[in-house]
Amino acid sequence: MIGNCEVFPPTAIFNTRIDDPVRFPPHASSGAWISSIGSDRRFHADWGTNDNPAQPATYYGIPINVVDGSAATTDWPVVSFDFAASGVSTEQGWPDESDCAVASGGGFALTRDCSAVPPAQRRFPFPLPGNLRNEGGQCNDPDTCGDHHVLVVEQGACRLWEGYYSYRLSSQWYTLATAAWDLKSLALRPSGWTSGDAAGLPITPLLARAAESSSGEVHHPLRVTFRDSVLARSFVWPARHAAGGETAAGIPFGALLRLKADFIIPAGWTAQARALATAMKRYGLYVSDIGSDFFVQGEPNAAWDANTINQLQTLTMGQMEFVSTGAVTGDPRFSLDSMAAGW
Repeated sequence: MIGNCEVFPPTAIFNTRIDDPVRFPPHASSGAWISSIGSDRRFHADWGTNDNPAQPATYYGIPINVVDGSAATTDWPVVSFDFAASGVSTEQGWPDESDCAVASGGGFALTRDCSAVPPAQRRFPFPLPGNLRNEGGQCNDPDTCGDHHVLVVEQGACRLWEGYYSYRLSSQWYTLATAAWDLKSLALRPSGWTSGDAAGLPITPLLARAAESSSGEVHHPLRVTFRDSVLARSFVWPARHAAGGETAAGIPFGALLRLKADFIIPAGWTAQARALATAMKRYGLYVSDIGSDFFVQGEPNAAWDANTINQLQTLTMGQMEFVSTGAVTGDPRFSLDSMAAGW
């Protein structure tokens, strides 16, 4: 649950346990893929304990915004995919693979393919300026401040909106890509479309979150990145997109990684670390983007115990394995366009 919304129906792959070794055996290429990364490569918790966006140098992670769509919490500004108009950057976005909010009947409809929407009607539900939290905090230079993801859960409508490389420059919002999901639906994005990440997957449902981890129960997978040179320029379900260079026999985007069943989670670990390690056994980690090897993303939050990060970072790739989802994708009821993993 995020923002009083159930994050996708129970049968979605992101809500499906994958720790049954019969239904989800190790992938045939698991050993080769692990070796390409390095079995000694350690887990890196790509989040931090500083939740003050005014201190971008130590503001690590991707925060989640929750709005209700009303004027009390939400702005619906026009968003441009053409940074050249800003005079600050020359980046050009992908409106043809993006989703827009379009004014409709006193509200806003989720519309696929922003290139088919007149530029003056392409909108996105940003939180009010004083409440906005984004990756990188108050760093606002497109040339130096990185991916600058903006993640928004719209309560009531239960829609998820994610922006990639989203900057407010001279009172105008610019972005390279926007993606949206109906959290009540099993529909994936169109095949071949990017999102806020290279795999075309949602980011928000796969983040490590402090309050959830502190509860002792995490009921979803995480997201993980690897360097371009070990990744194939291809994708497997439930991913929708690939990027980077081609690596022969490399790891496809959307590949599923799991903490091995024989790893004994230390009793002395924090409740947060035990919950996340258990989630990595039960729900796994999806290869979502190009980045540093074995970097796992979460939110910046002062509620993180520093011991959680230190303990998780003792895990190595040798304690992991890639998983086959053939039991799902080989089922006659399976659809490539649906995240359904059960029927």
